[in-house]
Amino acid sequence: MKNTSDYSVREIVLIATLACIQYIAFTSFSYILYLEVITMTTVLIAMSFKERDVVFASIVFGLVNLVLTSITPWSLMYLFIYPSYSLIIAKSNSFLKRHFLILCTLTGLFSFLTGQLLQLPFILFSKNLTVIYLIAGLKVSIPQFIMSFLLCFLTFKPLSYSLMKIKERYQL
Repeated sequence: MKNTSDYSVREIVLIATLACIQYIAFTSFSYILYLEVITMTTVLIAMSFKERDVVFASIVFGLVNLVLTSITPWSLMYLFIYPSYSLIIAKSNSFLKRHFLILCTLTGLFSFLTGQLLQLPFILFSKNLTVIYLIAGLKVSIPQFIMSFLLCFLTFKPLSYSLMKIKERYQL
C-alpha cells in the first residue's frame, strides 16, 4: 500500500467522493423498508475502482456515518462491514465480472449478512438477547437479500456502464 503522503489530490478527492456516494445511498434509502441500497452501492464501487481506493472510501463512509449518527456499538460495525465487503469484492473482481449471477447472489448475501452482523454488538448486553435479535432480524434480512439481489440484477450493468463512462471522462 502507498504511504498516505504518496496519494495525489485526485486520489484523495476520488476516495472522498466514493465515500459520499456511499453515505448518500445509505441515508437516502434508509427509510424504505427492506430496500438496503448501501450494499449494492459498495459492490458497484468495488467492481469499478481500485481496491485501495474502495477500501479507504468504505472506511471514510463508516467514519462519516459514525460522526453523524453517534458512536454506538452497532454503528461501529459499519467500520468493519463495508470495508470488508469492499475488499472481498475488489479481490474477486475478475471472477465476478465473468459470473454475473454470482455477483448478484453475493450482493444479496452481503445485504442479508449486514442485517445479521449489526445484531452482534447486542452480545455485549446478553447472549440470549443477541440470539433473539438474530432470529427476529431474519424477517428483515431475508427480504433484504431478495431486494438486493433484484436491485443488483436490474441496475448493476447500467450503473456500471455509467461509472465506466465517468472514469473515462475524468481519467480516474
